[in-house]
Amino acid sequence: MLPRGGARLAAAAAAAVSGAAGFTTVWKRDAEDSIRTARNTGLRAASLSSANSENPRSSPLVQAPLRNFVAASASDENVKEKEKEKGAQGRRSLRKRERRFQAYASCEHGDQQFMTAQDFLESVTKQRPRARRQRKVLTDEDVSAMMASTPALRKGSIHLFRDMWDNSLFSYADYLFMLSVLTKPQQHFEIAFRMLDMDGNKSVDLAEFHKFQAAVNKSSALGSGEEMDSSSLLCHFFGKDGKGVLRFEDFFRFMDNLQKEVLQLEFLNHSQGMKVISELEFAEILLRTAHISEADVEVYIERLSRRLDQSHGITFEQFCNFDKFLNNLHDFSIVVKMYTVAGQAITKGQFQRAVKACMGYNLDEQLLDTVFKLFDTDGDGRLSHEEFIVVMQHRVQRGFAVHVVPLNSLYSNGKRTGFGGFKACIRKQVATA
Repeated sequence: MLPRGGARLAAAAAAAVSGAAGFTTVWKRDAEDSIRTARNTGLRAASLSSANSENPRSSPLVQAPLRNFVAASASDENVKEKEKEKGAQGRRSLRKRERRFQAYASCEHGDQQFMTAQDFLESVTKQRPRARRQRKVLTDEDVSAMMASTPALRKGSIHLFRDMWDNSLFSYADYLFMLSVLTKPQQHFEIAFRMLDMDGNKSVDLAEFHKFQAAVNKSSALGSGEEMDSSSLLCHFFGKDGKGVLRFEDFFRFMDNLQKEVLQLEFLNHSQGMKVISELEFAEILLRTAHISEADVEVYIERLSRRLDQSHGITFEQFCNFDKFLNNLHDFSIVVKMYTVAGQAITKGQFQRAVKACMGYNLDEQLLDTVFKLFDTDGDGRLSHEEFIVVMQHRVQRGFAVHVVPLNSLYSNGKRTGFGGFKACIRKQVATA
């Protein structure tokens, strides 16, 4: 016969099993406590064998569900642990670009999220996405209508994305491609084209572009495992039938137009229709994507405001020339190193010569004066090029710089620590990009 206490425990566990249909957290905890206590009192299956035929509560009909419950409980815990690990891994694998794409993507079709041209422009010119309730769910007919209205390649212009606006569709792979366009200096356009031209025939077709997309999708949690034929970028490049080809001249014009369109939109957001923006607005644009605190941004703006004797304004041409210079920031940092020893600050003359060596032209003196007033920390007419390059790298990468160096790490006891730390930053950035 089963000991009285053991019989009660087995009966409690059996009763718990019989109520599995109404599973609750409290029920599970009580049942597990009963099983744990039964084990602690020395209840063993061997001691039950002689009583199986006499006591129905100790029959296999009771024991089998009990064993199943124990096994199921252990299995549930394993599944939950695996799901927890999988969820944590998913959160870790969602990169900053992916999170930003998700935040701004306003449409979905099937199980994929998409940006419109408006979403893309806002993602690279604004701090946060516009308010919305939920993503717009597109039908096949919606997508077909968007593709039909996509301008042909020959109709590309500096207004292309604003013309398409919310009547367009861009995948995550398209987003990464367009984002990379914004950070490329013009002398690298041909290199980018040759990377896409896999057969070397000086043209890119849809199949070759699909290989680029497949590489992006394979490494991304947002990518689709299938080839994406319906996107405004693909329709623009290869036509609505997908049979067109992209030549370097068209590729160069698209990249140049996109860079200018984004810059123009940034400029117009501050100029309000005027021909110039103020030096303070120029500084705000440069610092918008910097990985520094709001307090540090205020320090920069206040410093510039205090040092400005008179506002002359920054024209769109000056703004564009400075952005082209920033896209050559890596070359600039190499040239600057030749002018300086042990990370010493540089003068305006040294800065200008370095720009001329990289770009073939000088920056406007008034604009250069604004840059020095913004980044010259102690007002001695010299610029901390380490700090300047770190902050401007975030501007070039639109806030997606891989390795972030805190500004206070560039100094030790109020003194600059030299170029070594910055070189380490660049090495890490190249290694992890």
